[in-house]
Amino acid sequence: MNVEEFRNYSLSLPAAEENAPWTEPRYQYLITFTVGGKWFALLDIENKFCDLKCAPENVEELQARYNGVQPAWHMNKTHWIKLLLDSDVPDNEIETLIREAYDLIVKSLPKSKREELGL
Repeated sequence: MNVEEFRNYSLSLPAAEENAPWTEPRYQYLITFTVGGKWFALLDIENKFCDLKCAPENVEELQARYNGVQPAWHMNKTHWIKLLLDSDVPDNEIETLIREAYDLIVKSLPKSKREELGL
């Protein structure tokens, strides 16, 4: 999966938004994907990897199965994974992981926020 495919799939999810929250030049290639104002993914366009929210019980198994899944960059390694986009992780698995990250965040939102977003 390339960066644009990752971006398009992430933004296809209901109420998902793209943000570039940093103004420092060293962070110019970082984009966050949010739902209800909470991150489910961080994409590094230049280095072609993303950090994804992940259920803690899946982190070790995913890292053992794929070389392209590693401990998260700058995130809590219990709840996040780093995924190399140009790696051994199949595109359909990346889509599944994005959707699971999104669903984890949606589930954590207050009921009123989910209703506001139509989720």
